[in-house]
Amino acid sequence: MIEVSSFEDVTCIKMSQTMGGKPLYWVACYLVDGLLVDTGTVHVSEELTRFLEDKKVQKVVNTHYHEDHVGSNAAIQKKFGVDIFAHPKAVPKISKPAKLFPYQEMVWGYPVPSKTKKIGERIDTENYQFEVLHTPGHCDDHICLFEPRKAWLFSGDLYASEKPNVARPEERQWEIIASLKKVRALKPRIMFPASGNVVTDASAVLDRTLVYLESLGERVLRLHEEGMSAAEIRDVIFGQEAAVLFGGQKLPFRDFTNDQFSTENLIRSFLKK
Repeated sequence: MIEVSSFEDVTCIKMSQTMGGKPLYWVACYLVDGLLVDTGTVHVSEELTRFLEDKKVQKVVNTHYHEDHVGSNAAIQKKFGVDIFAHPKAVPKISKPAKLFPYQEMVWGYPVPSKTKKIGERIDTENYQFEVLHTPGHCDDHICLFEPRKAWLFSGDLYASEKPNVARPEERQWEIIASLKKVRALKPRIMFPASGNVVTDASAVLDRTLVYLESLGERVLRLHEEGMSAAEIRDVIFGQEAAVLFGGQKLPFRDFTNDQFSTENLIRSFLKK
């Protein structure tokens, strides 16, 4: 299923696989002046390409290689014949997607391999110029797009929430903090994250997120220096693993995602050099 909304000149396209008629997990792509930022999941490729038929898509940017951001690449290339751009480190990963865990295949689906081109320092449309910012932390090939005249920030998965309580094994929180500071210095006005929850007070939200993450990180390091393990630190700070509602039941996020999303991973990510 997809849901569409507009913010200034930007169209937000939220999408999700459904179970029992209800969305499992929302992700979003954005269309602005012929530029499509991310392509969502393979599960909604047909519905997404139908929606885009009369929208004059001219080029695509993937913020990173993850399956919920590149899933409709191949379908969009076949339908519209457009170029897709990504960070150089993402290009081989998108052309040969890695094996997924069962939860990933169920929620987002395995992306069809697609060809992408290495993105430069800027990408232009007819009316806008977007700066390309390398923003590692969530993964090493992550980029954001910033339109300086409008102060729009297309943030991918760099920003998820003001107070994240889970992380993936590959994430590095100190890199995320550095990347958040990098985009905050640009004074963004509106932030368009991959969740589809558009942030209209972007700079203030980024400030609060940075305060939370830096404070959390300092506490994690302090407890680790006292000899605590990551699991012990998690219990002291959060009490328990974060839970997710699935099928009417609350399950630890780590159980549902084969240990890929967990609060303990968040703690561990602060301990990486």
